[in-house]
Amino acid sequence: MIKMRVCLVMFGCLMFLFPSLVLANGFPSKSMSMIVPYSAGGSTDIEARILSDLAKKYTDEQIIVVNKTGGGAAIGSAYTAAAKPDGYTFLFAVPAVLTVKPFMVKTTYQFEDLEPLVRMSNSPRILVAKGGTPFKTFDELISYAKSNPKKVTYASSGAGTTTHIAAMAFAQKADIELNHVPYKGGAKAIAALLGGHNDLFATVPAECMQYVKSGDLKALAVFSKKRLPELPDVPTMMEKGINFSDMSARVLFLPKGVPAEVKTYLEDLFEKIANDPETPKMFAKIKDKLDFLKGEGLMEELEDQKHLYSEVLEAAGLKKY
Repeated sequence: MIKMRVCLVMFGCLMFLFPSLVLANGFPSKSMSMIVPYSAGGSTDIEARILSDLAKKYTDEQIIVVNKTGGGAAIGSAYTAAAKPDGYTFLFAVPAVLTVKPFMVKTTYQFEDLEPLVRMSNSPRILVAKGGTPFKTFDELISYAKSNPKKVTYASSGAGTTTHIAAMAFAQKADIELNHVPYKGGAKAIAALLGGHNDLFATVPAECMQYVKSGDLKALAVFSKKRLPELPDVPTMMEKGINFSDMSARVLFLPKGVPAEVKTYLEDLFEKIANDPETPKMFAKIKDKLDFLKGEGLMEELEDQKHLYSEVLEAAGLKKY
């Protein structure tokens, strides 16, 4: 009887100290799917594969990266929102899938249908141009665009993605008119820019820095509030009198309704990955910045972005829902 009481006390202590390990007992018992709603080879896809590989240190079950492209990330997002809320299917995407897309098109999901779990990275956006354009500097771009409305084209990784909305917001703030050309993913947008099919792309370091360093692309300005150490001579938008800044975050989302103990397990898993000394090194190789965030702070950030982009889309006449 005494031994039984001791065991019960020990079990209670374990539940108090390690709730995620006890309550999530049995999870995961099979491989998990990380849905990337963009094409393979883009920065989000590359980062997802880094996380998948590092996760092997902390879970016995594999995380499989699955690319479900189309609809400016709406297809993969809708697939995840409709998935069984058991923790085996989650989305890895930029917040625009929730804070922008449902305003522009009639999606089968809404902001409330996907729950943010953790933010893994937050990269500054860079406005890059292809060599051979009539403008070589940011000031020359503004002057040329004002003299030639809609003649300057900009690529994006899809209608409604942050590469689209960020460039559109910049154009609004700068009082210029640009011509939008969407592609299915950042990799294809970069390829089109390098091929001379477009003039501009508002992208992240992971997708453009190697081409900026090689001279194939020209960095005109950064959307961050401060200049980047890697590009000390490239001005910020704010320095040029344009009151706008933008960062590209990458967030893990779950279908609504995942049990709390499973969410805790997954949150702990990705926090361990974020704290792994190899993670910032791997992210640095692809010019991404590790920037882990969870809980209420993440939700507040997404709510703020939703409000900002709602105003941008309404001013552009693109807010339909």
